[in-house]
Amino acid sequence: MSVVIEFTVPTNACALGRSLGDDPDALLELDRIVPTDDSVMPFFWVWERDTEVFAEAARAEPAIDRITVVDRVDGGTLFAAEWNPDAAGTLRGIAETDGTLLDAHATSGEWRFEVRFADAAATSEFQHLCDERGVPLSLVRVTTSPEPPDRHYGLTPEQREALVVAYGMGFFEEPRRATLEDVASEIGISARAVAGRLRRGQTTLLERTGLIDGSEGAA
Repeated sequence: MSVVIEFTVPTNACALGRSLGDDPDALLELDRIVPTDDSVMPFFWVWERDTEVFAEAARAEPAIDRITVVDRVDGGTLFAAEWNPDAAGTLRGIAETDGTLLDAHATSGEWRFEVRFADAAATSEFQHLCDERGVPLSLVRVTTSPEPPDRHYGLTPEQREALVVAYGMGFFEEPRRATLEDVASEIGISARAVAGRLRRGQTTLLERTGLIDGSEGAA
């Protein structure tokens, strides 16, 4: 039985959060976490924050070995960072316990995570790792589901819901019959969370159906 936990962590408890600064309008949204043999590479969006100022602050963090700009859109920048192998925090804990990132974003005040684990044992292991490493994790909600997250091409139930609702409302039609905000309102979560679930869901479908090599997306 899979377990989904929602939790918060103070922004300044993580290198990426500290790099975000104290601007209340700035937002950091994790896109996905790619574990490698000896490191962890997170892909993430930074919104309403000067790209070079953020990158300079991130490069000064001992936990971050390298940070690169992957893409730019109006108001936001997609980054990829390589974590120092010795840095043991929330992201490494998620990767080490094979957690699936459903949503994660940070403001100047706190990180908010939503992560799915295969079972209660993996969930407990993750919490133990955070406690052992001094990560000040505060649980918000814990839910369980008897449905395995990989029954449908590797999609989590949350990603599948977002894709199905968006499709049913005409989000993928041309012209669109529904906006991202419409889909978010129907599901009951933020527009940014919906966007993240749609991106991760589409990526998973492309990889699992063989249309692309999964390694291409992590380049």
